[in-house]
Amino acid sequence: MRWIVPFPAGGATDIFARAISQRLSERLGQAVVAENRPGAGGTIGSDVVAKAAPDGYTLLLATSSTHSIGPSFGNKLPYDAVADFTPVAHVGNAPSIMLVPNSAPAKTVKEWIDYARKNPGKLNYASSGNATIVHLTAEAFKS
Repeated sequence: MRWIVPFPAGGATDIFARAISQRLSERLGQAVVAENRPGAGGTIGSDVVAKAAPDGYTLLLATSSTHSIGPSFGNKLPYDAVADFTPVAHVGNAPSIMLVPNSAPAKTVKEWIDYARKNPGKLNYASSGNATIVHLTAEAFKS
């Protein structure tokens, strides 16, 4: 079985998939392989699953980004988030956290906000793509 992870290796979605695929392999007595297919905020991997043979051997670790936020933004997706998938199980939740380098000039959220206000346009952040939960969380914090 293939468990498509629509985000890069090392993130929360990937960690969930690898941990669960190992347990599924043990319980099912067959290999369940986590396969990263990142890109376009999860759209690429989701589309792989939407177009896969409906034989039960290809799973998607969907997220709020791939099946709620992305479609709600009015993006033209190559799949229908409702019609092309069947929910099987809720596997977990991942918190959003803010990290800064140890060398950053601020160590608390209040200090970071003060620093950002004093240095407009000089800060940036990374996300897993437009219209993802990481993108929206960062934009909400920024506002």
